[in-house]
Amino acid sequence: MDAANRLTDLLSDDHAVPLDEALLLLAAARPDTRCSLPDGIAALDALAWSCPDDSLDSLIRHVFVDQGFSGDRTDYHDPRNSYLDEVLERRIGMPITLAVVLVEVGRRLGIPLDGVGMPGHFLVRERGRPDGFIDPFHQGVRIGPDACKARFRTIHGPTAEFHPSYLEPVASRSIVQRVLNNLTVTFRSRDPRALDWLLDIRIRIPADPPDLRALADLCELRGRYHDAADLLDRVRDADPAEPGDHRIRDRAHRLRARLN
Repeated sequence: MDAANRLTDLLSDDHAVPLDEALLLLAAARPDTRCSLPDGIAALDALAWSCPDDSLDSLIRHVFVDQGFSGDRTDYHDPRNSYLDEVLERRIGMPITLAVVLVEVGRRLGIPLDGVGMPGHFLVRERGRPDGFIDPFHQGVRIGPDACKARFRTIHGPTAEFHPSYLEPVASRSIVQRVLNNLTVTFRSRDPRALDWLLDIRIRIPADPPDLRALADLCELRGRYHDAADLLDRVRDADPAEPGDHRIRDRAHRLRARLN
């Protein structure tokens, strides 16, 4: 089974998603990839093995000082920052992939950490410590809730409403979905033709109606009218009482008509 099929199977299953495996499979599914799942797992294992001890302070120092992982301030949206194999090789990434490195190396050392999906800036939290946050983009600095809120308002504006739920842990499946979203945004702005392999994956995994609508728009943009219509059917199936049901049905019909 190829990487794309293995990934969609993982994301379509009700069981917990292994974060390291899922993101390495995503990297291995891209065109002209050099990613190998066993090599990626081995690289994470080696990072854990070489950590001096199993304390959180040691882990943070090991990853961000000794091993030199850091945030990409030159080209934040470089797609390589979303591929776990590239992040492990280049030691550069965006907050969410650097967080995955920290969480997965920590898991191997018996240090329980969770990803925190704060909008605009992904964080890590010590499990069992509601105020114990780590900012992986800024060399793993430890911060409290007030500093998290300040980072949020730096990104979204000083009057942006902040919800306490933004600092709650998120499941592995949500982390993978966010990486998929990041790549989609990057490819749409840089080279829409590069979206196709990503759409092949995204249309096959469960999604909420807003995401299905957005995917339908992207499929229409790429001339994938049948896929776009099928996604709109899934929107209707997810919420039969949708007020705009007839508009969704009509749009799906028009898209299928373009195939004739």
